[in-house]
Amino acid sequence: MKSGAKVWIKRLTGLSIILILVFVATYGDSTDKIIEKMNVEENNLLELEGGGEGYVELEAIGLYTVVTLEDNQLLENEIKLMDSEGNEVDGVVPNSLEKMNKRPDSNGKLVYVPIMIFDVPKDAEYQLLNEGNNTLWILDDLEIQSNLISDTTILISMLSCCLGFPLGIIALIWGLFVWRKKNKPQQKLLVKEEIMTTDQLFKQYNSTVKADVPAPFVDLDKVTNHDLLNDDLLNTMEMSKENNEDYAEEENNGEKQIDEKWKNWDDGD
Repeated sequence: MKSGAKVWIKRLTGLSIILILVFVATYGDSTDKIIEKMNVEENNLLELEGGGEGYVELEAIGLYTVVTLEDNQLLENEIKLMDSEGNEVDGVVPNSLEKMNKRPDSNGKLVYVPIMIFDVPKDAEYQLLNEGNNTLWILDDLEIQSNLISDTTILISMLSCCLGFPLGIIALIWGLFVWRKKNKPQQKLLVKEEIMTTDQLFKQYNSTVKADVPAPFVDLDKVTNHDLLNDDLLNTMEMSKENNEDYAEEENNGEKQIDEKWKNWDDGD
């Protein structure tokens, strides 16, 4: 198990290093292309000075963002989008996170801040009104993102960055876990129970219930050579034999006395 884990750690580490090297190699070129495709001054649909108005073709599948320079004061109610029938299209004010998604200028500086997002209901020509005093630009975010993904250099750079660093972190954490588990002292199992010797096992195996039977009830005819190996049983057998012999002798003496009494009675004594 540990050897298999080490193999996978090496593979992840090697793959992470390769991806990071690819990202480093493509970073400069991809950054230039990203700035080129996201530059607001070159990739806007319409630019309006303060107090101006203009017409722009918008599609229902698009997502349109109005931006202005971060130092300018342009309020949301100063921007209006009207359809061909004169109806105002409602826009959405970006939240704090979306406002942090600033757009670059031609030098790559992030100086354009989103202030309004429009989602039009149908493909048509719309009129954009700028009732403020500062310049604004309207961008098609979906088209810009599509251009970024379609570029091979940018795509390779993004994938290598998004995969290389996380794989490296995973391999590092996994390697530290395996190394710590390897160096962890193993606990020894201590057996406190006393181990029986060969003699004790032999005596326990050859001990039978017969050894606990009182001497007069031991059946001497059923005693085997195996039972004779037990010293206690042998002593019991000898005591039983002596008791039986004494009992037989007393029984014979009793029978003789009875016979003599009958004989004397028969003779008239």
